[in-house]
Amino acid sequence: MAPYKLRCLRLLSVVRSCGEVVRRAMHSDPQRLEDISSIRDAMRQISLEAQAVVDLLDMRIEDERLDGRTEAVDVRTVLELIQNLSLDASEKLDAYQQRYSDS
Repeated sequence: MAPYKLRCLRLLSVVRSCGEVVRRAMHSDPQRLEDISSIRDAMRQISLEAQAVVDLLDMRIEDERLDGRTEAVDVRTVLELIQNLSLDASEKLDAYQQRYSDS
């Protein structure tokens, strides 16, 4: 076999074993995966809540059913929910960073 092919095969073997090491490292820490998944889920919930109020406002604008008070109450309610979700996500992120930033 040509020398360059042997080098390529060795390199490919090393890359595969490095990839396996990374996969094992990630799967060997289920708590880390659970923690970051929880943060991702919180961010997704924030996004969904914001999109819901945008969709509601879009419908009201299209239907021209605007009275000022209703829109303000709806938006304020969702903003308060998002604020609470953001605080929770921020606390989770702080804990995650403290727990895993040195590892």
